[in-house]
Amino acid sequence: MNGGLRLATHLCIVFNLFLTHGFIPENFMSSIIVPLVKCKSGDLTDINNYRAITLSNAITKILEAVLLEHVNDKISRVDSQFGFKAGHSTSLCTFSFKQVVDYYTGRGSHVFVCFADFRKAFDRVNYWKLFKQLIDIGLSTQIVSLLAYWYSHQHVCVRWRNALSSSFTVGNGTKQGGILSPCLFNCYLRDLIIAILSTKVGCNIGGLFVNILAYADDVVLLAPSWSALQLLINMLADCALTIDMLCNTDKTVCMIFPPKDKRKVVTSVFPCFKMNNLDLKYVDEFKYLGHIISNNERDDNDVLREVRAMFTRTNILARRFSSCSVSVKTVLFRSYCICFYGMELWKCYNLSTVNRLRSCYIKCMKLFFKYSKYYSVTDMLTELRLPSFDTLIYNSRLNIARQVQSSHNSIIAQLCAILCHY
Repeated sequence: MNGGLRLATHLCIVFNLFLTHGFIPENFMSSIIVPLVKCKSGDLTDINNYRAITLSNAITKILEAVLLEHVNDKISRVDSQFGFKAGHSTSLCTFSFKQVVDYYTGRGSHVFVCFADFRKAFDRVNYWKLFKQLIDIGLSTQIVSLLAYWYSHQHVCVRWRNALSSSFTVGNGTKQGGILSPCLFNCYLRDLIIAILSTKVGCNIGGLFVNILAYADDVVLLAPSWSALQLLINMLADCALTIDMLCNTDKTVCMIFPPKDKRKVVTSVFPCFKMNNLDLKYVDEFKYLGHIISNNERDDNDVLREVRAMFTRTNILARRFSSCSVSVKTVLFRSYCICFYGMELWKCYNLSTVNRLRSCYIKCMKLFFKYSKYYSVTDMLTELRLPSFDTLIYNSRLNIARQVQSSHNSIIAQLCAILCHY
């Protein structure tokens, strides 16, 4: 940031030399892997409960940022992939999912859904298949050669607390934490998504097939019939094998959304879906991209999730920052407690459930700022200059409406056109 024009000039010369010769010095390719806990309440002795984040030096991050522009320009956009793309978010992906389900169930159809889980998706990326895909999309051979040398010669070590392991080479996988990694992974998964879309089987909104939605490696398949979803599951498993990905049948689950008109329910019992000759289990509820999805299309459980999260965050803040000034506490409260994830997507819920969250919001505010139980809520909000609960709901819905209206995604546009028409 403070290097000035001279540093930028030297970096430009070095990076052009890297591209010309397809070579990167050894100390530029060394990285440190830091294991981070996925679920702190889970088993800390389980290796699968850790995510390996790769730390690289600043120069290589700048190089990745430069290469990112060139790679992004060549990758054709697949609107079913919402992950790691400007103007897209988990909320928009979940919004699309909910609207597709609502469109079908509201018109008397079942919706069969499969939430697919890939085993160690980022770590199983095959370098040479990835580089072949980069060449196929027309990326410069100089850039591909540089990436091939970089990825095939990188060496890493693991940092655990203050100890460092001996270095070792890595033969596959994108670097979690790398600037270029999300874009490369999207490219790697692109052919799989296109293959699913090209089947022209599954949910269709006004002529546009929405049979698959993805946010990075979180993939969901949607179909209005049992046989259609089974076909999509078979296609997904076959396509995954071609790119050396493995579907985790233990975590891959299915869900059935019945029609809103109970008279049009065909049956309440369906055969199990199969993947690789193994039965997939049915669930009534699933946490998708942080949102709790229920097969009755109600959001009460997702609201209650935020009630629990609100109390947890406030208790942590109260324990660690109780002696801070009011101004510091206000900043902390705004940052960690006024962030009701998924609030903008809540549509069908009991009023009593939302009132529980409203009450939780006031209780947590009084707890953190040490107001008495019977202190006026209006006075408290005015003194702290914090928004009311109703203001938060209104702003969140306004925000998602703006995102939807400004989105260039064809799926979002088609859903908006259908919703406006009906």
